[in-house]
Amino acid sequence: MFDLSELRNNLLALPERIEQAVEQYGETAAARLVSEARKNRPWTDRTGQARQRLSGRCERTPGTLRIYLSHGVDYGTYLEFAHEKQYAVVFPTLRAEAPGVMQGLRGLIDRL
Repeated sequence: MFDLSELRNNLLALPERIEQAVEQYGETAAARLVSEARKNRPWTDRTGQARQRLSGRCERTPGTLRIYLSHGVDYGTYLEFAHEKQYAVVFPTLRAEAPGVMQGLRGLIDRL
């Protein structure tokens, strides 16, 4: 006779472990987005505040993972929308990096 209780417990813990792995991936992806946005910003730094205060975060709710990239300065909206969006960095970064983020997530899921 085999005792399958350990296998059963591991299988029951699998969904939570998968969600934790996906969340960790999301946090890494958010940090990568911030790095890319800071590196590829289209404006000239005057004080460095807009670049330094770009931020990213990952938020997990049951069944959902959201990755955010945002400005931390009050004039971030101006940078994103004024002057025909020539100083925008958030949406262009998300648009450029999203396929890679999704491909990495698919790779993670395949490995699990």
